[in-house]
Amino acid sequence: MRRRFLLAGILALALSWLPAQAQERAYLLGVISYGTSPQMIASEYHGLTEYLGRVLKRPVRVEGTRDFTSFGERAKAKRYHMMFAAPSAVIEANRSAGYLPVAKIPGLLSVSFMAPTKTNIAFPEDMKGKRIGFTGKDAMITKLAFVELKAMGIKEPEKHFASIAYYNDADGVLAGMQMNLIDIGVANTGLFNVWTNKGENMNLIHTGKGVPHLTFGVRGDLPDSERRAVTEALLKASQDKDAQEFLRFSNFPGFEPARLADYDELARMLGIK
Repeated sequence: MRRRFLLAGILALALSWLPAQAQERAYLLGVISYGTSPQMIASEYHGLTEYLGRVLKRPVRVEGTRDFTSFGERAKAKRYHMMFAAPSAVIEANRSAGYLPVAKIPGLLSVSFMAPTKTNIAFPEDMKGKRIGFTGKDAMITKLAFVELKAMGIKEPEKHFASIAYYNDADGVLAGMQMNLIDIGVANTGLFNVWTNKGENMNLIHTGKGVPHLTFGVRGDLPDSERRAVTEALLKASQDKDAQEFLRFSNFPGFEPARLADYDELARMLGIK
């Protein structure tokens, strides 16, 4: 009887040890999830993590972080082996912990100021004294918006607008306009196009300068062979059935090469040093 209990104890210990070891040897992919549940994040990135894990011959596990600030803190501690996020987050991670951009979504991201047609707000000068809503204070699109406001001569937004609101994500900005909580919404230009195509009647007030799109970065201290393997896998992602599932869900065409120099202008715009 004692021997049976001993064997059962050894088996239980082995079973509890194996998952921990499997997680320890997995690559950790960091993303900004805006509060989405871990289950939803895992489902959203399943095709990409399955593909990368298969190509790299090592499991890839995705971890969502609620906001840019928390993401930056984890990146500074080198928690992530890889990251897929707004380019500003990747460049800040480069400055704080040596992460390197290796691939990005083709095209550009830009900030747009928009308003429901019924507000009769159509030009930048119409925004004075109105209620405006942004995504998180630390979000790249919000920071780009304040760069644009400064370029328009609006140096004290808190005095220029009747009120300023911040939401967890762009869906909150849209809901704020729909519920008449704000007059002006700020989001990326792609979302303006999506929302208007879905029937939202909105005016495009102003669009900012384009910057590089969502970017995939890796830790700079990974061996060169591993960094090359990640880069090559991403550039071929559109040819794989698992990765295609992720790309279709996200409405992305695929990845293209990225170099650190691609982000010099963005770093200057946002004062990332």
